[in-house]
Amino acid sequence: MNYIVRRSAALAVTLVAGATTNACSYAHIGSGEVGVVQTPDGMNPTTLSTGDWRVNFWDKTKIYTTRSQEQAEELEVLAANGLKIVLDASIRYHIIPGEAVKLDEELGEHYYATLLGPTLRSQARRVVGRFQPEEIYSTEREAIERQIREGVETAIKGRHVQLEAVLIRNVKLPDAIQAAINTKLEAEQSSLKMKYVLAEAKAENEKRVLEQKSEAERQMIMAQSSADALRLGATAHADAKRVEGEAQDAFQKSIQLHLSDAVLRFYQIESMKELAHSPNAKLVFLGSGGRAPETLLDLRGMGKLDAQ
Repeated sequence: MNYIVRRSAALAVTLVAGATTNACSYAHIGSGEVGVVQTPDGMNPTTLSTGDWRVNFWDKTKIYTTRSQEQAEELEVLAANGLKIVLDASIRYHIIPGEAVKLDEELGEHYYATLLGPTLRSQARRVVGRFQPEEIYSTEREAIERQIREGVETAIKGRHVQLEAVLIRNVKLPDAIQAAINTKLEAEQSSLKMKYVLAEAKAENEKRVLEQKSEAERQMIMAQSSADALRLGATAHADAKRVEGEAQDAFQKSIQLHLSDAVLRFYQIESMKELAHSPNAKLVFLGSGGRAPETLLDLRGMGKLDAQ
């Protein structure tokens, strides 16, 4: 009887051991995921990609998403003047797929709470503490986002997570402070608007002055041109008169040089001949120093005159 019991127990142990040796399970890895397998001997260095994978019964599979993830944070920080400010922020990130095994070994599944969240809050406090409340509320939000992102990137470098963005969605200030900032911003906007209006008026006035100056210069140039034209015309006319006078003077001098009593007598006789041929001519008297009668006799001899 004891023999049978011992044989039965041994057989049961063998069956259990064999069943355990041949037992297995499956791990399903979806799209945008990787699987990390932990065995009794340690972590499997190879990650599981998308698909169904056969793993040993005693192995444990952890699944990590490789898609972009976003986590909202309400950050309580202090401005440069010590005022408490609340920032509604968010951080966007994803794990590096090829480093999922290292991520699991070093940080585990709760890597955001272990690494990203505390780092974001620390960098936000460090950066915001450099700015005044009105700068955080209005003009420097992009600079704050950039500096926080750069700080987080530096802090998580080599920790198997890739940072995509840090966004400041809203800035909450105490009501009194926010109202004062709004009033100040409105005053600054009014001042800028007034400066713009004054600059526009100044530019318009300068334009009008330039136009008037240009018109005055144009009128002056036209007047100068007219004066120059008149002066040139008068000069040309005077030059023409002078040339004409010089020509007449030269002609008179030339005549005087070549004109003699005989020539004058010749022209006088020629003129008398023309008068003699005129049908209305009756009597011609010539006064020439006592020589007129001779001239008259000559004309009668030619039959050109009739003495009355």
